[in-house]
Amino acid sequence: MPTSHTPARLSRLEKATISRELHALLSARAQTGPAEPALDAFIPELDLVALRLDAHVGGKITARAVRVASGCRVEEADAIVDTWTRQIESFLLIAGRHRRSPHAPAARALHQAAFPHGIAFIDDRVPDENAKVRAALKALAAPEHVETLMHLSFPMAWLDTLEAALAESDAAFAEKNSAHGRIDEHVSLGKDTEAQWLDVVLRLRKYIDYRAATADANKRVECQALIAPLRDALDRAKAAAESRATRRAKKHAPKHEPEAGADRP
Repeated sequence: MPTSHTPARLSRLEKATISRELHALLSARAQTGPAEPALDAFIPELDLVALRLDAHVGGKITARAVRVASGCRVEEADAIVDTWTRQIESFLLIAGRHRRSPHAPAARALHQAAFPHGIAFIDDRVPDENAKVRAALKALAAPEHVETLMHLSFPMAWLDTLEAALAESDAAFAEKNSAHGRIDEHVSLGKDTEAQWLDVVLRLRKYIDYRAATADANKRVECQALIAPLRDALDRAKAAAESRATRRAKKHAPKHEPEAGADRP
């Protein structure tokens, strides 16, 4: 059988579906008898591997959805942090440029303390940017600058707003990282479960092949029915692969130019 059509190459969702279908067929056969311990032993194995595959398929989908949602949350929170950082920095910059205010020098000094290199860090990664903004907040909230902010009529509520925006940004970024970690976990554990699934179905197929090697026509028919979910999935995969190969061949087939004068009467 070509490598591309082996059970290992089926998708995780297909493997889970096949497990459930094989489990249902073997369970129905066990209920009607006769007892066949070697065959019936596959029933709990298929049930367990189906549950694990379903968990990793569903868990990965959920984690991806959370990552997308938290990614949007990160962007929204970061935009708010950017806006309030710009607003505070601009306020101090403008106050320091006041030509007649006696508090302009203090405003310039405070701007230098809070934003020594300006706000170019606005485009840094979220954790790096947030660390620099927190450092600026710490400088602005220092006791020695309280009087300066008061003389400048600085809205102190802005600092609280920026602090809250930073907390939301940190939480959103942590949620996104956590979701990414859960995706990696499901990918890793899912691979282990897929290896377990492959072991079960290959052993089952081998047993079914041995069981069908008998003169009992009814048993051969039963064997074909019991393994049908796996066989049908592989047939579908093969047909799909052949269809893709045909389309590729047609796409890359050389185009023949019409012979000179072919259209002349």
